[in-house]
Amino acid sequence: MNKWDYLKVYFNRNEVAQKAKNSPQKIDAEGIINLIKVSPANLERFVLVSSCGVLRKNQFPFSILNIFGVLDAKKQGEDALIHSGLPYTIIRVSRLIDGPFTSYDLNSLLQATTQGKKGVIISTGDKIFGQTSRIDVANACVECLRADATKNKIFEIINRGTRPAQIDWNLLWSELNHE
Repeated sequence: MNKWDYLKVYFNRNEVAQKAKNSPQKIDAEGIINLIKVSPANLERFVLVSSCGVLRKNQFPFSILNIFGVLDAKKQGEDALIHSGLPYTIIRVSRLIDGPFTSYDLNSLLQATTQGKKGVIISTGDKIFGQTSRIDVANACVECLRADATKNKIFEIINRGTRPAQIDWNLLWSELNHE
């Protein structure tokens, strides 16, 4: 592939979709739709991890993330779940940190680790921005299954502020009904 082919791919989302085996459309839209299709009718809850910015895809920095349709595909997956009739919780995360797939050097430069010291903030309406600890995303996925307040809800999660000795998930879930 010469440099012009790379530029063509970079500026043409359709070109990428045709060449890629794992495009955002295939993973975040078609993949979710396929999972919905094979989900049992008596499923208690389908928890989907999505992305902050799906409603702000034309705003910076989300517009950069959506160059190849990542946010469009995630929104399509969300919409398919919402209209599926399955009970769901959609958790929109921001830039993921505290994990093995984030470069240590980049982590140091961008301070992309909570070191377990940041509080958990949740919100609705796709209006917050920040970083999200993978550990807290995993905890939110498990904890939301225990809370009726999260059933058929969409919320965003980030880490900010001082972390309390213990995260009170029930208090966080109660805030979902006040927004």
